[in-house]
Amino acid sequence: MLDHLKRRVAGILATTKTVTLSTAGPAGIQVHRFRCEADRVHLYLLVPGTSDHLFNLEDDPVVVASTSGWQLRGAAQVRQLSECPDDLLLSRLPEAVGCVLVQIRPLQLQIYQQTGWGFSETIDFDLDFHT
Repeated sequence: MLDHLKRRVAGILATTKTVTLSTAGPAGIQVHRFRCEADRVHLYLLVPGTSDHLFNLEDDPVVVASTSGWQLRGAAQVRQLSECPDDLLLSRLPEAVGCVLVQIRPLQLQIYQQTGWGFSETIDFDLDFHT
């Protein structure tokens, strides 16, 4: 992936504090808003340990995280709070008690147009992308 695209995505994600997470699987379609924080192009969500999203992720790790400005399709992985990157405050928030982290590795970021409908820009990530 080109460095300027990584910087663009990191800049967009860095300003985000909450996202709507969508999963599908044995627990049906689940859609909820969660606190989040970005570490470069990876997005970390604070999800209650009893959430049906976690049950769905056992079956299918592909998720969609969205805001009013963009939509991120990615591969999610459940992590313990102790695995939170040191730079992030998410695991130290009072509401983190009883939660786990869901790390989303991006596959595609679509940015909504300022006016009208649809996307103005789509950024695809390499399947073997790790940073």
